[in-house]
Amino acid sequence: MRRDFSRLLILAVIISIGALLPSAAAGQAAAKPKRLHAPATVRGLVGGESHDSYVVRVPKGRSLTVEISWRSEDNNTASFSVGKSPNFEPVSFGKEYSDGKKWVGRVPRTGDYFIEVVAHPAAHYVLKVKVK
Repeated sequence: MRRDFSRLLILAVIISIGALLPSAAAGQAAAKPKRLHAPATVRGLVGGESHDSYVVRVPKGRSLTVEISWRSEDNNTASFSVGKSPNFEPVSFGKEYSDGKKWVGRVPRTGDYFIEVVAHPAAHYVLKVKVK
């Protein structure tokens, strides 16, 4: 009887831990983007499976410019993407320059625009965001 209770308790603990893991991972993935007020220059370190995310509000008809540079170490790279939603759904406007290190787009609708920075394997980066 006592042996069955112990097994049941262990099983309950395992199930509880298993149920918590997906929600903990989802909480990490849904980190709130840092609000920027253009013009802005941000310095950061990112790498591995992580990313840094930012959001900037841009009025309709204004030009949004995003540029990235990074400290070159052991063939590392950094890049960014511009999205129209917190899940970084890509925008359908704008153009890349300088091998993807610069992006410029005329904003078709007032709203929040999201910028995600990633690096491989890791990079100290400088991100510049301008609205004109």
